[in-house]
Amino acid sequence: MKLPMGLVVDLLLGQRDAAMYVLNHPADIKHVLVTNQDNYRKAPVPPVESRIFGQGVLHTEGEIHHRRRRLFLPFFHGNHAAAYTDLITGKACDLVGHWQHGTTVDIEHEMAHLTLSVIWRLLFGRDVDSEADTIREAIAVGQSLIKLQYDSLLASCTPLWVPTKLHRRFTRGHRSMEAMIRRMIEERRTASHQSDDVLALLLAARNADGRPLSDKEIRDEIVTFLLAGHETTANALTWTWFLLAQFRPVQERLACELNQVLGGRCPTAADVPRLRYTKMVWEESLRLYPPAWSLHTRVAHAQDRLPSGAVLPSRAWVFISPWSLHRNARWFPDPNRFDPERFSDEAKPTHTPYSYLPFGAGGRRCLGESFAELEGLLILATVASRFQLRLVDGQTIQPEPVMTLRPNVPVRMVVQRIDREEPHPAVV
Repeated sequence: MKLPMGLVVDLLLGQRDAAMYVLNHPADIKHVLVTNQDNYRKAPVPPVESRIFGQGVLHTEGEIHHRRRRLFLPFFHGNHAAAYTDLITGKACDLVGHWQHGTTVDIEHEMAHLTLSVIWRLLFGRDVDSEADTIREAIAVGQSLIKLQYDSLLASCTPLWVPTKLHRRFTRGHRSMEAMIRRMIEERRTASHQSDDVLALLLAARNADGRPLSDKEIRDEIVTFLLAGHETTANALTWTWFLLAQFRPVQERLACELNQVLGGRCPTAADVPRLRYTKMVWEESLRLYPPAWSLHTRVAHAQDRLPSGAVLPSRAWVFISPWSLHRNARWFPDPNRFDPERFSDEAKPTHTPYSYLPFGAGGRRCLGESFAELEGLLILATVASRFQLRLVDGQTIQPEPVMTLRPNVPVRMVVQRIDREEPHPAVV
């Protein structure tokens, strides 16, 4: 689908007939993201997004991007990721340990605090403590301003020094968060002991010329992982609880599996392969409410013919939306229905390749995919084995597409403790 971008954008880009091309066919998406990915670069982003993320791995291109991915990949994958199980389940148990039967919680706030406490420990080797509210406020205001700049050409052209209310809130929160990060970098550079966290990894890293990373380069990567490493998982979990509360049979089957596998104890890394239905619930939730509801827009270097036969001209802007793709009845029949059976071992091989992209694809596929899945499954198992969550009546909850897909209002839920039954004996 071709969407003209208008005369004003034509003038700003110095390009006639500038247009956004929206891709909805998995074969075309594979071509752009994988097969011919070298023909595409990331499109320019609004000024505030550049200010927040700088030149972290999310926004770099070419050899710098490849080198940073190689640096971080082992930290978030394989056995290294599995070693974080105790941290994740410990933090989740701490959270639900403070819940009282029958009380009402803002589940988005609870999940965000939980995932922030996990990623902060991975980044800095310490607990987040009193910094949590400042960081959450800075992230929320930053997301709002990024969305405003994407939606409004005037907002994207208005310098941050113009003292609007939103600019002032953003500047105040952003400076506070950066001051925390700078302080921890300085403390670590002078510390005598070694740590096993992302900050230590960055301090030991070297550029292609052998130079250590600058404080600015380290800051950019830390902020990228801080935002990407907790906001997306918190939103995914929030939508999962939202869906489970509306589909009692799914909630009951999930509780049954958790009772049989865990029997009331905290999950371990060894339990994860046995949590088959839990994973099906997680994957179906990501289909309906992908936190990365749109991928960063690509710009074509040269003209390109797609497998569908469409021809993208040089400098074409290419837009790919997992939200749109996942809710297309051509790829997922009855697409708006919550049905974890779509991701059973029997059903998954029937999916059209590249019709399901919660973590993107190709050279820019999400670095933290394995860790995000592990974290999501462990938190889901830990909480759902102890509590059912019921939506408070009278709420109208809609997705709000900012940088991630967030609920537009607080999601208020009543926590109800589960009276655990003994698992049924296996039939021999």
